[in-house]
Formats: sequence, C-alpha cells, structure tokens
Amino acid sequence: MIHIEEHLPFRNYFLRTYRPYLWLTLISFLLYLQLFTFSEYTHFDDHFLIVESFSHIDKLSDIGHAFLEDVSHQEQGGNLYRPLLTVSLILSAQISGTAPYGYHLIDVILHIASCCLLFSVLQILGFKRSISFLGTLLFCVHPAISQAVAWIAGRNDSLLAVFILSGFITYTKFLSTSLLKWYILHLLCFTLAMFTKESAIMFPILALVYTISLKRENIFSLTTVLLLIGWAIVLVNWHIIRSAAMVAPVGNKLQAATTVLSNLWITLFYFSKIFWPFNLAYAPIALDIHITLGIISVVFLSLAFLLSERKDWKLIFFGITWYIAFLVPTYFYDLAVRIPPKFYEHRVYIPFMGILFVLLSLSYTKRTESFKKLFPFVFIFVFSVLGCFSFIHTLNFKNFITLSEFDAATSPNDPRPYNAITRMNIPKTLDQEISVLQGIPRHSGDSLTAVSKEELWKIIDDLKNKLRSSHTDLELHHSLAIVYFARGLLLSSEANFLAAIQDKPQDANVPYNLGVMYYSAHEGNKAEKAWLEALRLDSTMGKAYQNLSFLYYESGQNELAWLYCQKAIQSGILISPEFIKEIRKHTTLNIIEK
Repeated sequence: MIHIEEHLPFRNYFLRTYRPYLWLTLISFLLYLQLFTFSEYTHFDDHFLIVESFSHIDKLSDIGHAFLEDVSHQEQGGNLYRPLLTVSLILSAQISGTAPYGYHLIDVILHIASCCLLFSVLQILGFKRSISFLGTLLFCVHPAISQAVAWIAGRNDSLLAVFILSGFITYTKFLSTSLLKWYILHLLCFTLAMFTKESAIMFPILALVYTISLKRENIFSLTTVLLLIGWAIVLVNWHIIRSAAMVAPVGNKLQAATTVLSNLWITLFYFSKIFWPFNLAYAPIALDIHITLGIISVVFLSLAFLLSERKDWKLIFFGITWYIAFLVPTYFYDLAVRIPPKFYEHRVYIPFMGILFVLLSLSYTKRTESFKKLFPFVFIFVFSVLGCFSFIHTLNFKNFITLSEFDAATSPNDPRPYNAITRMNIPKTLDQEISVLQGIPRHSGDSLTAVSKEELWKIIDDLKNKLRSSHTDLELHHSLAIVYFARGLLLSSEANFLAAIQDKPQDANVPYNLGVMYYSAHEGNKAEKAWLEALRLDSTMGKAYQNLSFLYYESGQNELAWLYCQKAIQSGILISPEFIKEIRKHTTLNIIEK
C-alpha cells in the first residue's frame, strides 16, 4: 500500500494518540446530524417497537423483563429474541420518551463505537495505523451501511457489531496473555452478542479460523479448550433463557435450511452494495434483486487479487469467511413470517468488515509509486462522494411517506406497498382511463373493479404523457395522485395532490382523497385538516364525517368522535353498532368525570 505515514501533516493531525477516535466521532456526528431533525417515525417497525410498546420500555426496571419475552412483547411468544435491542430502546426512552431524537442519538453513538472498535481490530490484524484509519473512514461514511444508523429498527446490527468487535479484541488479548480477566471479558462480550442477535453464534467458528490460520496455534491447546467450554456454557444458558421466554421456534429446520441454500445467490446482491453503493434499496424481495453488479464486483476483486504484489491468503480467507458467516444466517429471519421474504440492506453492516479485511490486505506499493502525490486527493474525492450519497440516502428514512416511496420504488414486485384504489373517490378522468384499459364499459354508479399492478403502471405512463401537454390540468394531477397512492408511491402521490389543490378547486373529492393518503401515511394531523377542508366544500360528504370520527376516536378525542359519528349517520353512512357503542361508552365516562 502507499506509505501514508510519509505525509507528515497526516501523521501529526490524524494518527497520533486519541485523534483517530476523535475524528471518527466528529465525522459520524456531522454525517448523521440531520437525523436529529427527523421528528416522525417511519412506521416500519420503529413506531411499534417504541410508541405502541412504550409501556414495556419506559422504565429502567423493564430491563430484566426484556430477557423473558421476544422483541415484540407478545404474550404467546414471537419469533425474534433480541433482549439487548429492547434494552437499548429502554435506554433511549430515558433520554427522550417517545420522541425520536433520543433513539437517533443512540444509533449514532453505536455507529461511532463500531467504527472506533473496527479501527482497533484492523490494527490487531496487522494493518498499519494509517491504513486502518483510512479503511475505517470508508466504512464510517459508506452508504451501504447507513440504513443501520438512519433506521431506528436497524440498530440491531450496529449494536451486534459493538459486541462482536469487542469480543474479538478481548479474544486476541486472551490468546496473547492467557490472563483470566480477558477470558471473562471475552465471554461477557460473546454473551451480550448472543442476546443481541442470533447470528452471533457464528463468532466461535470465526475465532477458531483466526486461531488456526492467522495465529497458527494448536486447536487442542488448553487456551482453546477453555474457550470452547466457555462458549458452550454461554450457548446453553442462552438457549435455556430463550426457551423460557417462549420464543417461537424456526419451524421445519430442514425446509428453512433448504430455502436459505436456495437464496445463497443473494449474497452477490449484498456484495455489490460494497463496491457500487449507488443503487441502494430498503428491503427488496428476491424478484427485485439483480446480481449483475455482484458478478462484476467479483470480477473486480479477482483482478485486484491478480494485480496485488503481495497476497496474504490467510487473511483473505478470514475476511471472506467473516463476510459469509455473518450474512448467510440472516436469511433465516424472515422466512417464517414474511411471504415473500425481504432482504434488508443494513444486514451488510458486519459482513462489510470482512471484505474490508480482504481489500486492505492487498498491496500495490510498486505499481502506485508515481501515484503517491495524487493519492490524498483521490481519497478525499472518494470519501466525499460516499459521504454525500450516505447523506442523501439518509433522507429516505425521514418519515413513513419518504421510506414508503423509497421501498415501493426499489422493490416494485413486492405486493405489500400497494393500496386499494377503491379507497378513494375516483374522478371521471381516471374512471375513463381504467374503463378503456380494462375494456369494460361502465355507467354512472357502477362499482370500480380491481386494478392490477401492470395496469397501474400503464395508467401512470398515460397520465404523465397527457400532463406533458397539459401540465396545469388539475384533474389529471388528481388522477395521477390516486394511481400513485395505489402503487404505494406516497411522496409522488402527495406532490400531485398538492398540485391539484394549488388553485383551491371546489371539488371536495380532492382534499378528501388527500386525507385518505395522509391517514394511510400515519399523518393524522394532515389527514384531519384535509377532511375538514373537504367538509367545508361539501358539508354532505358522509365518508369525511365517518373518517374523522375514526381519527378522533383513535386519538382519544371521544366527544369529537361521537359528534362526527352522529353527522356521518345523518348523512346516510352506515356505522357499525359496535363502534357506536364503544364511542358512547367512552364519551359518557368523560362527561361523568367532568
């Protein structure tokens, strides 16, 4: 590698004593500073884990109970045993209650801790301080791992990284010193890792690979035997406590293993994100995953091997084993509960480190001799580009609308983001579009038939073409907003709704439909405002009264819920007797208390 230590300013200002850790902390905070401005949850697990489950995480005394239930706090036992994730949420709750900023703060701190520990691990593996620092910087700002920081529910991987890297450091300390304190600390780190995420079970295998290949120690030594006994004790106790928590088993293990093996090709998809982090997604399904860039990345890495002047095959083998060992087990997680399974990109957080071990082990000192002077500028350029992409990618996790749009756009074959088009009042223009496309003549009052995914795309393309020649047509914007909503592209839907109401049209259906979109996006205040506007334009719109009644009931405003329920009934809307009974019960109680 290029001898960066020869650059005196770099050595003095970046590499001495504690300064690398200070720079990693500063850069991480600056990169993710915008997270503290995100005042909403994405409602992709985070709202459920925090707001809806707040009674399970609001007190420090909840920490003990976290080890006796799955992460979703289900009485019958869920399928994800992640007590340390719950503990981390409890700590965040002490900072900000249900406000997001305290949770984002812990996310950034976990990432900083992971980066600082990675810097130490790279030096333990034999890399120079300068190379370790630059490699850690690239990891720190890399877009492929930013989801683990920006998405609160994705913190489990950065949390696991803290314990895995700490476990590796204490493991190597014990190997070199045989001191009891390092043995105890290592087993503690491994225990914490196991109670964070099940994939930590792969760590003993990696540790043995490191012992045999890199340390060249006898696997039957007393040190190794003690470690094997310690790991076994940790795993047995973890299994006992997990079973006591009544966490649901995987199910048919043979079938699950077969399914995982059939998905091994997706490893190339994750691999491509390390080398080409410009086509990121949130959690695509298999149908939306392409491995072309993964194959190109493998070819690229193979060429890097061939051109390298020195190849540390043992370190390369260790790095590849690290990548596979921490990635493939994650394919189990969604098999039992998600059909089709989704492959979350933040899962590459820890496996990424293994590929980093491989890349940093390659040497091109002679080939890059003339490149020395340009290297700092090239690195700064690459570092800046990656940081910019991470900054932009983080914006996708601002709220439900932005993440829903990003998910639907990057995984179009996933059936989950689609919404029923019949949830909205369909304008005449869109009704005609659907009628022509389906070849079904309809008359006024006919109910709208289902619209397929393929038909939605055709309608979107047709409406966009019409808007090019008539971009001020409000009904075209209204129609396009509805189709985008049905497609799951909520950000595009909102933009077209706002374009449709910019001149304050007298059609009450526009704000009514906008309210439906906002309600689906968990934007209750905006939905209320839109439906009230619809009623201002048309005081006989019974469905607006009905929706407001549901909205007020959900927010605990029972008197308003009862008022709008009565108005909905007067407008001819049929309300279920159970809902009426429930509202009246709470309304009567509130009146008595007053």
